[in-house]
Amino acid sequence: MSVKVNLSEYLYPEMDLLFVALNAPVNSNNNGHWFTNNLSFWNLLYRVGIITTPISNKLEGDEMVFGGTSINHKNWKIGVTDLIRTIVETDSTKVEPQPEDVRRILSILKNNKVCSLCLLHSKVGEAFRKYSGITFNQNRYGKIGTYGNTAIYEVPFHNAAVPNKDSYYSELIGIKAEKTQEICDKSLKRIPEKNKAPSTKSEKSFVIPKPGNSITKKDIDKGQLRITVDFKDYFPNQCSIINIKYLGKNYSVNYIHKDGRSSILRVGKNFFDKMRVRPETQLKVSMQDGKYTFQPCL
Repeated sequence: MSVKVNLSEYLYPEMDLLFVALNAPVNSNNNGHWFTNNLSFWNLLYRVGIITTPISNKLEGDEMVFGGTSINHKNWKIGVTDLIRTIVETDSTKVEPQPEDVRRILSILKNNKVCSLCLLHSKVGEAFRKYSGITFNQNRYGKIGTYGNTAIYEVPFHNAAVPNKDSYYSELIGIKAEKTQEICDKSLKRIPEKNKAPSTKSEKSFVIPKPGNSITKKDIDKGQLRITVDFKDYFPNQCSIINIKYLGKNYSVNYIHKDGRSSILRVGKNFFDKMRVRPETQLKVSMQDGKYTFQPCL
């Protein structure tokens, strides 16, 4: 389709994360905003903790996430572009990336400081893997390679039916603790092994919140549990992705460790909906083999 591309890139001299999609679809090109077919992309970013506030208007998501930093994880600067900036087409089977498209993205990495590059479509990932000069491993998703000081990730498309899809997106912030000291030189520090608190106490279960406290409506709306100092020794002493289980299903979620105050466990809004959690609810948490199983106290 010979139509001018109206989607503006969001590129910055320094980016914590740069998303690379395939090309502009007709709908988004017409309205001039990214990821506007529905809210699934924005819901996924919120669910895994890349953004801290849900997006309610699909025409405002790009301006809030790519155009600002206030709702982004750790105020990250997040950019976005398409691999192919010359085609408007909704049917990806009609789109064929060329080596020069990959070279354009690599020039962005050379001219800007990009901590992590995230490839959003299987054809984008395929185009990069075919390109010489980039070091790749054998991973299908997650971290698949590096280019200079930039870590390259591939994730399933946000509406794809891929098992554990959320966990691959979670890696985009879960690896930040490793990368900041090595590449980005920002504030999050690795804790020496001898100074680390044990990841869990010896007890196998506990109940949250403690008597006298409650789960706030604000936290329920944000899809998060607040881990107060009474229970922090049950959890890792650094930001991590941890495994939880509820109603018979397993999930990978973000645990955000905070020194001197409550830490945050981003369980997602589905957790509260499916578990029917209310402010007065208490949750029993059982630990086994590094997994946390949640169930309401009866």
